[in-house]
Amino acid sequence: MRNMAKIPRSAVEPVTSALLSIGFTDFALRELGATRGRPPSSYGGEWVDHLSWGVDSAYSAARLLFSGQFLGATAILRSQFERWTESAAYNTNITHRKGESVADYAARAWAKCHKNFPFARREIRENPNFSESESGEAADSTQSSTHDLSVIIGKDHKVHPAELMNSMSNLLHSRGPWVDVLHWEAGQLLDGTPPLSLGEASNKLSDVMTLNLRQIRLCLATLAEEEGKMDLPHKVLSRSFERARGGHNPPAFPSLIPMLPNAGLLPGVVAGLEDAARAHDSVMRGKRPAGRLYRDDEFALLYFYERRARAANWALTAFDIEKERTGSLDFDHLKNRDFRYLVAAEMVGLVSVWLGRTPAADAAAACSSAMRSAYWLWLEDDDRALAALRVLLEQCGRLRVWAEKPDKAEKLEASTSSTPKDWLVAAGWRRLSALNKALGEFSHAHANIRWDGAREILQKIQHGDVDPEDSVHMARGHALDALTFLLIAESIGSASKLSPAIDAAFRELVDDVLIEENQLLSGREALFNRTLLQKDASLGDYSFRGPADTTRKSFTQ
Repeated sequence: MRNMAKIPRSAVEPVTSALLSIGFTDFALRELGATRGRPPSSYGGEWVDHLSWGVDSAYSAARLLFSGQFLGATAILRSQFERWTESAAYNTNITHRKGESVADYAARAWAKCHKNFPFARREIRENPNFSESESGEAADSTQSSTHDLSVIIGKDHKVHPAELMNSMSNLLHSRGPWVDVLHWEAGQLLDGTPPLSLGEASNKLSDVMTLNLRQIRLCLATLAEEEGKMDLPHKVLSRSFERARGGHNPPAFPSLIPMLPNAGLLPGVVAGLEDAARAHDSVMRGKRPAGRLYRDDEFALLYFYERRARAANWALTAFDIEKERTGSLDFDHLKNRDFRYLVAAEMVGLVSVWLGRTPAADAAAACSSAMRSAYWLWLEDDDRALAALRVLLEQCGRLRVWAEKPDKAEKLEASTSSTPKDWLVAAGWRRLSALNKALGEFSHAHANIRWDGAREILQKIQHGDVDPEDSVHMARGHALDALTFLLIAESIGSASKLSPAIDAAFRELVDDVLIEENQLLSGREALFNRTLLQKDASLGDYSFRGPADTTRKSFTQ
């Protein structure tokens, strides 16, 4: 965590600059009635709160980027990119063609919606008879040049949505050039010479963030017009904030650390965040709390601190609720879990070093990074923790296949169509299919997701001594614990192939401070059997309504 300060300025500035593109968005959200003090991780019930969630998600991703956790940040940004791709597609009558890749669909949606940003933003919605063929795109075209479709952000910065989508997908499956960044985090602990791909990954992910925020600004401008607030659209849609320099200084270290009683929730840390939040509120009311206008780089961080203040306050509220429900708070238990998650991430991080630069090492590095991000997001009641756990489950299976069935692993690596399910089946973990299915839902934020049904599956696979009334509140934490023990077992398994001495050291460490080996193995078997009982469980109804209903129909045509 001390090494977080060593992230190069060249990787920090693209992120702060992307955050600066928010412009007047916070002011517009207030004017349009967004709920004050809402949890940053809540996707909201009202449309304006949903838009607020989209903005807050950019800051959640930025916090992980500033902390060197590029995989966790990508999990958030990819799901947000899906969400706002569908918004762009809906508002320009773009439909997902049968057999079309998600990347190609995204390219067409963004290129059409933002071709003349911001002036043509309502062209299609005002013409219900519009069809794709009328937009200059042949409906039956194969669109062989889809990957060349681009969007201009700022004055002249060209981005390719298809490339962005594919790059994020590659990192979440621990492949491609950005994997070097995962090794830097997992194996080098953000120390030493940063990988050459760090700058590219930071810039590309910041481009995704900027596009997401731009689409949200379009939605806010339309909402403002519908509510007769005609002064807002011009302010919200200004391009002057895009690609402006947000500064090369990252947020203060205390604002990045985990929401633990002895870390991010220390009274002094929370007080500092609340001071910044009050300054943010004052600025939104047209005041000058610093006695002067803020500089651009100060604005980017002020907005950031306001989100971290809300996250801290909601974490403290959660503690109060738990104390009221159970009658006490067991911070020692939380400290024990904290230690367990750290040890699990460190163990597999060491495995990634000892395996050298191999696909198995890539899997181990992804496991370490995913473990860390899942834990940090879980502390904030953020369902994106489960998206990180989906990565952890797949890469844990991949690590096992390389340790136990290297020939099979080589075939899966060589195939361009290998899926997370393929790795789990090859690992002998077919019984975990329901867990994989549930976590997969939380990895996305498109029209077809079904979060309630997925959560119910996670609720039901918990061990039998959990109070039914508590199980829904503990489902996320149980999934985190279950996959932590799964990861520890596979770290030992990989270590046993590397060296008898390393194997013995790992077993001794786990046995002394975490769990006895027989309990580790019996607990894993019990998890497999409980999960198998849910293999035919339904995911139930869809989570998103309204325009999402129309979007779903386009997928089935």
